[in-house]
Amino acid sequence: LVFYAIGLCPSVLYTGALGIKDIFEFDLPLWMVSTVIGIIGASYAIFGGLKAVAVSDCLNGIGLIIVGLWVPIAALNAVGGLSGLFAEPSFLRPLVSESEIFEDHTLLRSTGEPSVPWHVTITGLMLQNLYYWSTNQLIVQRALAARSLAEGQKGVLFAAFMKVVGFVMLCIPGILGAIIMKEGILVNGHKLDINKGDAVYPLLVRAVMPEWSLGFFAAVLLGSILSTFNSALNSASTLFGLEIYKIYIMPDATDERVVKVASVFGVALSLLSFAVAPQLESVASIFEWLQRAKTMASLPIITCFIMGIATVLPDAFCAKVGLVVGSAAYIGGQFLSEPHFLHVYFICLLIAVAAMLAAAYVRPLRRCFRQGPPVAFKDFTDAVVDIENWPMLYPVIGSIVALVVLQTVALQLGSMALFITFLACWVAATGTLLALPSFRPAFDTTAKVASKAAQLEAANGHMEQADSAAPSAADSASPTAQTHAATPADAIAAAAPTAPEVAV
Repeated sequence: LVFYAIGLCPSVLYTGALGIKDIFEFDLPLWMVSTVIGIIGASYAIFGGLKAVAVSDCLNGIGLIIVGLWVPIAALNAVGGLSGLFAEPSFLRPLVSESEIFEDHTLLRSTGEPSVPWHVTITGLMLQNLYYWSTNQLIVQRALAARSLAEGQKGVLFAAFMKVVGFVMLCIPGILGAIIMKEGILVNGHKLDINKGDAVYPLLVRAVMPEWSLGFFAAVLLGSILSTFNSALNSASTLFGLEIYKIYIMPDATDERVVKVASVFGVALSLLSFAVAPQLESVASIFEWLQRAKTMASLPIITCFIMGIATVLPDAFCAKVGLVVGSAAYIGGQFLSEPHFLHVYFICLLIAVAAMLAAAYVRPLRRCFRQGPPVAFKDFTDAVVDIENWPMLYPVIGSIVALVVLQTVALQLGSMALFITFLACWVAATGTLLALPSFRPAFDTTAKVASKAAQLEAANGHMEQADSAAPSAADSASPTAQTHAATPADAIAAAAPTAPEVAV
């Protein structure tokens, strides 16, 4: 929630406003453009809800793919095709400790450490991606809205396939912009002049795209901005309404009341984003700033997530200990110039995990805080939707891993042939994924709910029989027998269908 408020929402408004302003050369203050975009997005998210956001995401996604591929293709044409791109293999290598860095104050490129060197991919960067794609409400709420587990898994895997080639739309344009600047290539008779790293993409669009397409591009860009901002705003409002207001402020609040309060919170969060977004203009690199904001907010979440998946003993007290210790360690790590902040993030996670384990297993420590022994969590499944895994889940995951390895090797070696092979394999694998059916056995949700209601009704009947029989049986029953009265759980178990009935 904090990350949405001070990180994601303001940065989306800032980058979107910067792109619109540079592409159309608007002579307007940045805060004015970002505020107008924010008002449109906030109105849509607050009054439209998740369904409106999901529909707009689908429509915007189609346009974004078209434009996202159009820009690098047009830029490739300016540098002479793929051969011009691979003529500078040093710009393509993902696993490097040094690269040419653009200096905003000198407007030149010099050799230095990139903001994300290769070695952080196996520590903090991996954890950041685990947080974003596995615990972020903005992402997870779409998977949770699927009609079955199999459909949710297939949707997530499709998103993973798109993420594999996301660098074509997100990174290749920046690389092509650097090549055009370095080689002094004239685009449509004009030289590409860049005075700030964050402005490379909109200026490249202005240079390589035909004039008649800029309106369509602006519509798609604005749609993608609104899509991300809407989703983040909707997720933040949901988190506040269900996880804070409903639990800690007014537990007996009605659903209508929770929705109203969440909408008011969304308005307040929008106003905060309007105020923060223009201030990001002074940030040297919006990408690095966003990564730092994300690490600050994600540390306690990813720590609890990993411990919850890996163990069954740590309880709420352990989570609070991990939150306090991890946050304190990360704040202290910000005063260190070395190592890289993502390595510090990884070290702080290890410290938080150790603190949670100590809070769970060191009994004297628990007694110091007046905590009893932790109770092991017992997993149970009581779903009203089909939770069968998609049969092709693991083969598809394997193909995604293979594509990532092939892509990395091709870019690291600067091999155009391997890169073309990767693209061909990606097209074939993605087409196969779309052609595969979403395996979903016959599973009637209505029948499931009716079965639950019947079990509860049978349980009430057993309880009434037990109550009526209690006076006559009390005289002859022993004290031990009297304490073994039927419970609702016993009644439900008695009323539940047998194994053969469940199989049928």
